[in-house]
Amino acid sequence: MLLWVRRHPLIAFFGLAYALSWWPWLWSALDPQNAPSTILPPGPLLAALIVLVTIGGWAAIRGFLKRIVQWNVGLRWYALVLALPVAITLGAVAINLQLGATIVVQFAGWIDLVARFLFVLVFIGLGEEPAWRGFALPRLMDGRSALAASLILGVLHVVWHLPLLGVEYDASNVLPWAIAVLAFSILVTWIYLHTDGSLLLPMLFHSSVNTSAVLFPWFSGDDLVVLWWLFAALWAIAAGIVVLRYGPALTRARDP
Repeated sequence: MLLWVRRHPLIAFFGLAYALSWWPWLWSALDPQNAPSTILPPGPLLAALIVLVTIGGWAAIRGFLKRIVQWNVGLRWYALVLALPVAITLGAVAINLQLGATIVVQFAGWIDLVARFLFVLVFIGLGEEPAWRGFALPRLMDGRSALAASLILGVLHVVWHLPLLGVEYDASNVLPWAIAVLAFSILVTWIYLHTDGSLLLPMLFHSSVNTSAVLFPWFSGDDLVVLWWLFAALWAIAAGIVVLRYGPALTRARDP
């Protein structure tokens, strides 16, 4: 088994990531009253650590963890990862209001917003992004363009969210949500390549996306569906600009 994992680290990683994340889904199906959730966000991180220690020992673990706290990447990148998701979400909300949408729920407050961001950063951002971008992405880029690797990872990331279908997503918004995830995957690869492989920046980017999603409950019914499509369109435009600017490599550096 150890030899197989060393030969097929990506397959082993995704299999473990799905298994370690999805077991509460089975619990919720059998015992919905007591199940903690339908998905476990730290599953990908645990999977990456297990595979890394198998194929590279503790040296690989140390190198991986070091990139999670790699913070010296330039203030402009911090501004981008924190502000772009907010700008896209506010832009989608503003267009939705211009189209006649009605707000049904008011803003909860800044303290709740900060608490949500910190929770997402520690539980979801840390649980997912170091694994997706720090373990899977470089291996998917072996023999592929950064764009192709991003799209493959984006599809696998969409599939990973399957237990949340019917909980956070349904037939009315799953398509625009998936488009946004694919666009996010392209953009976060671009950020990763331009910050020397920092895993902190993808964590902050993911946290900003999920925190700005507090605006979605402002709307309901058809207004909410329109908001999802506007959100997806703006993410797709942002990703398209990056692809047009940098090409399939998503960077102009000689050695990304």
